[in-house]
Amino acid sequence: MASDDDLLPIRALNDLLFCERRCVLHHREKVWVENRYTLEGTAAHRKVHAEPTDEELGGAGRRSRNVWLRSDRLKLVGVADLVEFRNPPSLDDSRPLLNDAEQQPVPYPIEYKRGQRRRWDNDDVQVCAQALCLEEMLGVGVPSGGVFHFKSRRRREIQFDAKLRALTEQAVARLHELLAGDTVPAPIKKPRCRGCSLYELCLPEVIVQRDRYANYLRQLYKTDTEPPST
Repeated sequence: MASDDDLLPIRALNDLLFCERRCVLHHREKVWVENRYTLEGTAAHRKVHAEPTDEELGGAGRRSRNVWLRSDRLKLVGVADLVEFRNPPSLDDSRPLLNDAEQQPVPYPIEYKRGQRRRWDNDDVQVCAQALCLEEMLGVGVPSGGVFHFKSRRRREIQFDAKLRALTEQAVARLHELLAGDTVPAPIKKPRCRGCSLYELCLPEVIVQRDRYANYLRQLYKTDTEPPST
């Protein structure tokens, strides 16, 4: 069994695939700054945890909110916003059951996100990691899950196929490697940097274009007089 000190938060995978620099600043350097987007996300999560609507819950079967998750194999720990426990297909269509395992409810993890679907895959990997934890904890396959987007008020289903599972395993390995190190990755300036809560501290333009700014400082403090000869 993995030591509690070795466990990393599942949510860090989302940061990792968004920006490795932000991931290290958040989870190793403990740098956190609130902005409009982080506050909206926190408020949305509080609402669905306290007073979820039928639209937000959706699905069928038994539901559990704020489900603690753990994987000793992946050394991950976290909380699923919602897990639905659905009847296996053989119970719904009256097919004969082969064994007791087929009668177990199938977990369906759901993560809630503030905005609409984004163009990168960090949300999908985060939910897939939750599924891998559930499979290890419960000994049952988790073939799919979902993300509920508050902006569109819709749930998007995710299939945990071999490609996504491999991507998730790779991300977990990279997360452990990165947070066990002692360096902070250099920024890679992208349009989405402007929405990051750490933008003013990260200063991607300054660091990425360091030669330009160094030259600017040299020109700023340059004088017209030559130093006296000795």
